[in-house]
Amino acid sequence: MNKLQRLLQNKILILTICAAGIGGTFQYGYNISIINAPASYIQTFMNTTWLERTGAPLESNVILLLWSFTVSAYPLGGLTGAVVAGPMAIMLGRKMSLLLNNVFVIIAAALSGFSRMAKSFEMIMLGRFFTGMNAGVSMNIQPMYLAESAPKKLRGAVALTSASFTALGLVLGQVVGLRELLGREESWPFLLASNVVPALIQLTALPWFPESPRYLLIDRGDKESCISALQKLRGTSDLSAELEEMLAEQAAVKGQRAKNPWELFQNPSLRWQLVSIVVLSSAMQLCGNDSMYSYAAYVFQEAGIPQDKIPYVVIGTGSCELITSVTCNMIIDYAGRRPLLLGGYIFMAGWAIVFMVALSQQTQISWMPYLSMACIFAYILSFGIGPAGVTGVLPTEVFDQMSRPAAYMICGSLLWFNLFLVGTAFPFIVKSLAHFCYIPFLVVCVCTALYVGFFLPETKGKSFLEISEEFKKRNFKTKAHAGFYKGPEEIKTTTLVLHLCSANAVPALFAAFISCQKMSYNLFLLPFVLGIGGGFQYGLQVSIINSPAEYIKSFIRETWLKRYGSSPSEDMITLMWSFIVSIYSIGGLLGSSSTGYLAVRFGRKKSMLLANIPALLSAALMALSRLCGSFEMIIAGRFSAGLCAGLSLNIHLMYSGECAPRKLRGLIAITASTAVAFGKFVGFALGLREVLGAEALWPVLLAANAVPALIQLLTLPFFPDSPRYLLIDKKDKEACIKAVEQLWGDGDHMAEINDMISEEEAIRGEKAKGLCDLLRDRAVRWQLITLFLVASCSHFNGGIVVYFYAYNIFIKAGIPPDQIHYVSLGLGTTEILSTALCGILIERAGRKTLLWKNYTVMTLALGLLTVTLFLQDSFFWVPYCSVALVFIFILSFGVGPGGVLCSLITEIFIQSYRAAAVVFNGLVSWIQLFILGLVFPFIVEGLGNFCFLIFLTYCLTVAVFVFLVMPEPKGKTMLQILEEFNRLNYRGKKRQTVLQQSNCSVMTVTRL
Repeated sequence: MNKLQRLLQNKILILTICAAGIGGTFQYGYNISIINAPASYIQTFMNTTWLERTGAPLESNVILLLWSFTVSAYPLGGLTGAVVAGPMAIMLGRKMSLLLNNVFVIIAAALSGFSRMAKSFEMIMLGRFFTGMNAGVSMNIQPMYLAESAPKKLRGAVALTSASFTALGLVLGQVVGLRELLGREESWPFLLASNVVPALIQLTALPWFPESPRYLLIDRGDKESCISALQKLRGTSDLSAELEEMLAEQAAVKGQRAKNPWELFQNPSLRWQLVSIVVLSSAMQLCGNDSMYSYAAYVFQEAGIPQDKIPYVVIGTGSCELITSVTCNMIIDYAGRRPLLLGGYIFMAGWAIVFMVALSQQTQISWMPYLSMACIFAYILSFGIGPAGVTGVLPTEVFDQMSRPAAYMICGSLLWFNLFLVGTAFPFIVKSLAHFCYIPFLVVCVCTALYVGFFLPETKGKSFLEISEEFKKRNFKTKAHAGFYKGPEEIKTTTLVLHLCSANAVPALFAAFISCQKMSYNLFLLPFVLGIGGGFQYGLQVSIINSPAEYIKSFIRETWLKRYGSSPSEDMITLMWSFIVSIYSIGGLLGSSSTGYLAVRFGRKKSMLLANIPALLSAALMALSRLCGSFEMIIAGRFSAGLCAGLSLNIHLMYSGECAPRKLRGLIAITASTAVAFGKFVGFALGLREVLGAEALWPVLLAANAVPALIQLLTLPFFPDSPRYLLIDKKDKEACIKAVEQLWGDGDHMAEINDMISEEEAIRGEKAKGLCDLLRDRAVRWQLITLFLVASCSHFNGGIVVYFYAYNIFIKAGIPPDQIHYVSLGLGTTEILSTALCGILIERAGRKTLLWKNYTVMTLALGLLTVTLFLQDSFFWVPYCSVALVFIFILSFGVGPGGVLCSLITEIFIQSYRAAAVVFNGLVSWIQLFILGLVFPFIVEGLGNFCFLIFLTYCLTVAVFVFLVMPEPKGKTMLQILEEFNRLNYRGKKRQTVLQQSNCSVMTVTRL
């Protein structure tokens, strides 16, 4: 309310907004809508004119072609205007450019107004081109002018008035186009020429108002004119803070000239700003809001609204956009830019789905037309409240003074090009997809929402330099000067390199490469060695059993017949097969249970080597099973394989996380999930008939797990044990330092070692905790809850169900059954790529962000998959949507929970609890896998396609938990993460009480 009062006190600023808007973006909205009413009259005029000229009428398709040229001339003119807007803004200034821009619309009005008198429809086309030029210039320069003239706290609301004037123009264009005003046949030239009125108003009013203060100071260097303009706009003489900010920006760009568009593409310091405006400007037109108006008349007619009343209802859609843009003005500086964009695109995606379903059932269900009508209004509301207004503000905020005109040129060019593209392609999309033509727009909305959620920083209430600093963190990998660890033991080698990289503006990828060069290659080889005998074995055994299923059942049948002289029943075969499959989980459960004891008793490295023994035993049993005529050997082999997977996967997670330095902890730990995904992929590939999937080779296929076991046995002995285990569990500081040097290379790593010593001091005198201690101890209550929910969701997220339905989905999509195995390789490849992507993002986005956002995407994917499976046989294109959703789900799982869980186990538990936590995680995972294997067939039988609703609910629950409760462990030491959880474990208690009650509380360690 105070902001509104300050705005009302300043009449000059308000009048400037009105003067700029009436001849600016108002023209864009007005000229879009006034062309609709006289469409049939203009086409008749074209035919009549041609008949008078040549004596022959035009064919209907030629008339349609000429009309499409008339309509398309507007966006082509807009594209031209957007290109010239940048140079105009630089050479003439913001205000003079807006004034000069009215020349284009006056020429356009004269051409359109006299076209019938001159009997020339070519004049209408040329007039529309000049109208487009006017709109292209104003759409770029008006937001720039207003945002640069507004105070920082009102910048969003003032810049958003551009969207409000666009909506106002849209509504007035619809009103003026009514038959009662200028919508009659004899009045259409006056209707097309009516855009001269706002141009004349602006030419009369705008000269009385000041130029942009920023342009005057930074571009022209005229400080006195800048102060004078500020005094007029603010109505006060206290301008010191605002002037100081402008002077700082002037100093930052001193000696620079205004940039050209191609220079923005070449400048790495503007990379993410450019990507952001390209994505958001393109989405403005590709989201389908303008196309929604195309369906309005049809939907309103189906809803029972009389034909002659529909134009009045259509005005309601324009009014709807006007109201939302005004609402957006009021809340943008309260809610922020990012939430409005994110919410707008998410709601638009949701309404697009409902709208398509409603259109498809329009003639089947009586109330569907009303739902369609509600969807039109809801879609336009969602567009107006977010993307319509906020997108125009962002180029001003995210670019500095020298880059801003070029940014608006790119932004405007994309807007007009995409408007032309949608206008050209939309009729063909409707023809091909019918009522489901909104699928491309739905994809655009979802992708844009994901981009905003993951990459776009908030600009609300920040100065231009502060916003530039936010993007600089993304454009360059910088080293934080005020990290969590402070003291002389800073890692000087890495820090120095990164400071130099930052100072010289080296791109983030290059800086990361230089940083990695300081680490020993052993650190990056170790995850491969651990993975080949760890997570890889788990993934391999999960996927390798699918291909020879029929061959193994035949082998059981033949063996039974030889032994007992009669064939077993199908129920017995099914029972034996289910036992072969489920015994793997029982072996995994046992292997996980033994992890804690082995990891503490023998260390991480030796335990990992021991895990290969059951793998070799398993391979020998299954390879010799057919030769010995014993299917029981397959059962025993699967049990041993599960024992290996349960033990090695848990040790892998613990070992890799403990060996990594803090800055690379997430990346190194996440290689476990990549190894699992790669194991699944190799299992699918080996199971192909062209490789080891033939009937004669199934024993060799099942014995393939011997190869990774042998590779690890030969390579792992050359690597050291976990430094944390050596220091904290074995109390061997010299061995710890030696291991650190071997893994991380030469350099001063005392900061990391001191962090380990601090953890050792905090748990001094304590033995390694057991599983019962973990369940009882209040000090780890919320860590345990977090681990349980996230680990449970790895199985209860519906991934198994997605894989179960994948075969039927691929069949429905027209993929031949003998080719589906190759498509399954695509699923495995997607999981590998997604976990690799998680490794790239985890240290940038953080664990918490990746978890809750990807759980949200998985929830949406499962919901949409339920709908598409329900409509699988109704429309030819629905199976393809189901295929896409399967890949989206797997991608989201790999980027989020599939990868982050590997890092989370190591990070949220300190050394004394870590082994027990890994055991707990393994037990939960294997028990749930076993239970789900038993219960899943009954779930599918009972709920059918709606079985995803159970998993959808669980994903949504965990997303909410992570977002609201779980602390972010990124970039923190183990003790700092512990302190975060202590606030949850001992909520409401004083710190001193916490330290007394918690056996592993943070201790202050003083070093000489």
